This record gives sequence, structure tokens and C-alpha cells, in this order.
Amino acid sequence: MSTLRLPKKASSDDSEENSSEGSEWQTTFMDTMTILLAFFIILASMADQDIAIMMGSLPPDAVDTEEKFDNPAQPVFFPIEYLEEDLKVSMAEELASGVMRLDRGAYEIRMKFSGSSLYASGSAELLPEGRAIIERVVARLATLERQDFQLDVEGHTDSAPIRTVKFTDNWQLSAARAAGIVRSFLEAGVPATKLKASGYADTFPDVEEKDAAGNYIPENQNLNRRIVIRLYYN
Repeated sequence: MSTLRLPKKASSDDSEENSSEGSEWQTTFMDTMTILLAFFIILASMADQDIAIMMGSLPPDAVDTEEKFDNPAQPVFFPIEYLEEDLKVSMAEELASGVMRLDRGAYEIRMKFSGSSLYASGSAELLPEGRAIIERVVARLATLERQDFQLDVEGHTDSAPIRTVKFTDNWQLSAARAAGIVRSFLEAGVPATKLKASGYADTFPDVEEKDAAGNYIPENQNLNRRIVIRLYYN
């Protein structure tokens, strides 16, 4: 004769075990959500800090930027006005004398030097006074607090054609002048990876060189004969 077996009543220990197993996933889920929330809060605070730096409301020393400069994959944001102020202080003598002009762009500073202050006509050899100017410029740029910029030396001429024993046209002359200034930076220990030389001849004049009758204006020609040292950020 078969015996009817009733279901065994669950013990209090079994109930506690089942309850514990059922709440484990809830605990894990809440821990994960808490970690994610903290992560997004950190990301948001970092983004706000970068925006503040770009807008100039925070000085660059307000945050630790060493990691950004060591990691080329990360964009570098640096308010260009801080670099301009450094140059105004370090190059005050050249600015006051009119030997140099400063133009600021969104991501660059252009230091402009009159070609007649540096070279004789048709020559790429620095005059003694020109060499003294460039040596001061190189030395002062090397002592700026921030050194994370690149340097592009541009040579520009006026539109009057030339043909000398050494240079057949203004393209060769402007390139040779720019290369000579770059050599001065190299001799001062500036890394070659930071430097570039560009010769533009008369293709980017600052001012019009001729009057309505087609005659050259000597003062304007002198403005267009120039060396530009461009400090820029990629």
C-alpha cells in the first residue's frame, strides 16, 4: 500500500538562504550604478575645467596639465593671451624701439621684424645689429616659462625682382633668410622637432607696395620685407 507524502515545510534557515540569494543581485546592481554615477560626475567636472581654461577664466597653472602635454593624443588648450603677455615683458625693448611688432591670433603669436633691420638688400647674412637682435630674441624665447609651443620662421620679401650670384629670385632669398634664423635656434639648443623654416617671397604682403600710378612706395616695401617668427599651437 502506497504512503502519501506531504511536502516538507520549509525551515527558517531555508527561507533566510533564499532571501539572501534573491537580494544579492540587487546589492550588486546598486553598487554598479553608484560607481557609474561617480564616474560621470568626475567626467563632467573635468569638462567644465577644460572649458574654463579655454575661455581664460582659469590660469593654466590652476590645473595639472603635465599629463596632457605628455600624451600627444589629448588636445592641449592654452589661452594664447598668457603667451602674449610673457612676450610683451621679455621683448619690451624691441617693441619700444619699433624693431619688432606683435600680432595675436586665436592659436598663434606672430613676431614681425623689419628686414632692413636684419639684412642688407639681396643678402641672407645677418647684419651685426641684426644678429644682435636675433640672439636676444632666441635667448628670451628660450627662457619663457611655457615651452609647449612650436616655432615657424617665415621669410618675406617685397615684390621688386632680384637676381644675384647667390639667389636667382625672391623665393630663394626668403627661404635662405628663414633657414638662417632657424639655424640660430638650433645652435641655442632648441629641438629641431619644434622648428620649421618657410620662404614666401612676396606672396603675402602686409601692405600695398605701389601707388595708383604704379610706383613703388619705399616705406611699404620696407614693411613687406620682414622676418616673422610664429609661435603656434597645433
